[in-house]
Amino acid sequence: MRKCFALVLSVTLLLGFLGIGVQAAPADSGLKFKPDGAFKIIQVADLQEFMFSSKITRDFLYDLAQRERPDLFVLTGDNIHCRAADNLPRRIGRALIKSSIDGFMDIFDKIYDEFGTRVTMVYGNHDNEAAKAITKARQFEMYAAHRSFVGHYAAEADDGTGDEQGQHYGTHNLLIRDRAGQAPVFGLWMFDSGSYDPRGGCSCVQKPQIDWFKAANAATGNLPSLAFQHLPVADVYDFFTPAQEGDPDSVTADFVDGQGNPYTKTISKILPPGIKGELTWAPGGGYFNEGQLAALDEAGNVLAMFWGHNHNCTYEIQRPGKTDLVNSPCTGFGSYGDARRRGARIIVLDESDLSTYETYIVRYQGFYGDGWLRRKRVELFSKMNSWANIFDVIFFRPLLWLKGLFEK
Repeated sequence: MRKCFALVLSVTLLLGFLGIGVQAAPADSGLKFKPDGAFKIIQVADLQEFMFSSKITRDFLYDLAQRERPDLFVLTGDNIHCRAADNLPRRIGRALIKSSIDGFMDIFDKIYDEFGTRVTMVYGNHDNEAAKAITKARQFEMYAAHRSFVGHYAAEADDGTGDEQGQHYGTHNLLIRDRAGQAPVFGLWMFDSGSYDPRGGCSCVQKPQIDWFKAANAATGNLPSLAFQHLPVADVYDFFTPAQEGDPDSVTADFVDGQGNPYTKTISKILPPGIKGELTWAPGGGYFNEGQLAALDEAGNVLAMFWGHNHNCTYEIQRPGKTDLVNSPCTGFGSYGDARRRGARIIVLDESDLSTYETYIVRYQGFYGDGWLRRKRVELFSKMNSWANIFDVIFFRPLLWLKGLFEK
């Protein structure tokens, strides 16, 4: 009997290691609702760091954590922008990518040490552009080496997926326990929406990931939950007002239907009644749709999907009885975006009513609105993006250090 048990255990462990035929349970994240019943998430979208991490972003994340006291940070892709690494010797490219990831993960470790906040992440289309230098699996190891990281690798979730940069990686789910730390009462779904489809445009969450969601969702009891990813679903265009192509207040995007036929959709940037926020850019991520939103709607327990990718968009599409669709602004200064919109999204859950959530955006400008020095620092980064780091080292950081001394 013991030999039989040992054999079964050994085979199970081997299959689990290989990711074959084993439905891995979500790792025990230690996440739970606070004694007052609240659970707070901060979504960080589009950091787009490379070579060095912007001190202004790290300061904002720390200051925001100090004020908001979140339970979890979720990085929703384009955490790094590493295309340049493919043109460098592989060892150098990997070292720069590791430096980029460690640069912002170090601040999450500090936040974890001081406030107990954990962090997880998904990839965006820019995270794996240096596929020759480093794989998503190697990047994932760099995240997992940090003590604040609570994500886990569910091999079966991404098995069978792929795009120009290879297999999707890092799709996983996390469970949040009740305030007593006993039973799981809420779920979080992290999807790798991929990079670029070889047929054109960005990729999307694919059928194997959707099938994994259906199985894992049933296995965990169809708990109320939220979903996070980088790229918007193609369906999002259906919820805006149709417009004529060429209208100055419109955006147009290309799509491909299930039979491979190309078509376009044009919508107005003027939001219809009931949709909050702003639409300043084409809201879709890719040309293709493999049915992710339909699956989430059918499941009926995913309250909302949160994504980034479109740096200046902040729309919130509420769909009673179905999954809400929410775009969050960019947080980092590695690419386009302006001070008026740049920031992070806060999501608040209440254990006493898990059928709903609260969300709002905290922007750099508003957060540092009462301080002239910090406000000017934000304006500099908004105009110069990553290049502002040079002036930050020479001017703003010494002045802020002196200011801190006088305040003490």
